[in-house]
Amino acid sequence: MKSKLALKSGIELAPMVDIVFLLVAYFLINSTLIRNPAIKIELPKAETAQSEVEKKIIIHVTGENKIYLNENEVELKNLPVEIKKLVTDKDKDHVIIRGDRSASYEAVVAVMDYVHQAGITHFNLATEPK
Repeated sequence: MKSKLALKSGIELAPMVDIVFLLVAYFLINSTLIRNPAIKIELPKAETAQSEVEKKIIIHVTGENKIYLNENEVELKNLPVEIKKLVTDKDKDHVIIRGDRSASYEAVVAVMDYVHQAGITHFNLATEPK
């Protein structure tokens, strides 16, 4: 005859499953599903702004007048060389210049000039709709 006071041996799975579900819920809540860019830029507003299509070459001009080429910081004087490395077809490749609204006008114009020096004839200035 077995005693009613016999000890159970084994691992209880119910508490472990609860902990796993809590961990999964925690990571789902705290993770972001949208890719946030590392470079924060506040674009100016425009009436005729169009949604941005993903392009190959994107140049950011921050409020501190720092220049980023596809999220890599570059010096302004090295910009044409770096652009030429990325360009495959000068007629089909488009450059998007994303200038912060507090960036100096001179910095944005200098970037436009260097893009033209790199041989790119098609480039756009990014804006946000009003």
